[in-house]
This record gives sequence, C-alpha cells and structure tokens, in this order.
Amino acid sequence: EGFDLLGEVKVDYDALCEFGGYTRGVIICCRATKDREDAESGEEDKDATSQRIDFRSRFFGPKVGILEDAVTGSAHCSLGPHFGAKLNSDRVVGRQESERGGLVECKLLHGDDKARRVVEITGTAVRAIAGMLFVKISHCPDMIAS
Repeated sequence: EGFDLLGEVKVDYDALCEFGGYTRGVIICCRATKDREDAESGEEDKDATSQRIDFRSRFFGPKVGILEDAVTGSAHCSLGPHFGAKLNSDRVVGRQESERGGLVECKLLHGDDKARRVVEITGTAVRAIAGMLFVKISHCPDMIAS
C-alpha cells in the first residue's frame, strides 16, 4: 500500500524550492509492501531480479539542481540504518523508485553504536557524465607532476 502512494507522489518543485526546512534534498520512503516474515513463505516483495526489497524511496533536490535523482547513494546511508533498526537487521535492500530506478544494498558495519555506524552500499552504477578536470596548483610547484 505504501509503495502505491510513493509512486503516485506528484511534486510541486516550486513549493519545494521555497520550503526552508532543508538544504540539499528531501527523501520520501516506505517499507516494502510485503512483510519481511513473508520471505520464508516465498511471498516477499522482490524486484525483477528476485532481490528481496526492504524499503522503497525517492529523492528530490531542486535546490541543488536535481529535480529527482535516479539513485542516491548518500540517501541510502541514512535510510539503511533507519530501516536496519526497524527491521532489526544489519543488511537491508532499498529500491529507489525514480524513472530509471535502482537497487542499493546497505550493510551496516561497526558495532552497537547505531548513531555512528558505517554503511557500506553496493549497487549498479550508470555513468551520467565524463570529463577531465585541470587544477592549477601555484603554491606547491614541486608537487606538480610533469
């Protein structure tokens, strides 16, 4: 049910730009449609690759020039611990429901302090831009490679 609502969200980007409650972006999310307990019966929420999905999300960042991001790794660094705690798991999988969409596996590392956990994210990347950046370093001429 939550996913149905998530996919239907229509965003007023002008209003989101005027809203002062954030600087970088806004995440909307929900638990996956089926309960984790259904996994044992084969009824869990899965994507086309049969990967179990624990939560779904969308990310909007119009203030930084991104109306809706396809797959946001940094958002999953917050979502992973949130849903890991809710599901009592050190491994959760999220599906970002943008037009392109994508899966992000979140492994929660480094001990019991959940506020300071390290999140290892794994997924498939799509190259969005390629180029070269030239930086002139004038204060350390000996450091410049020839």
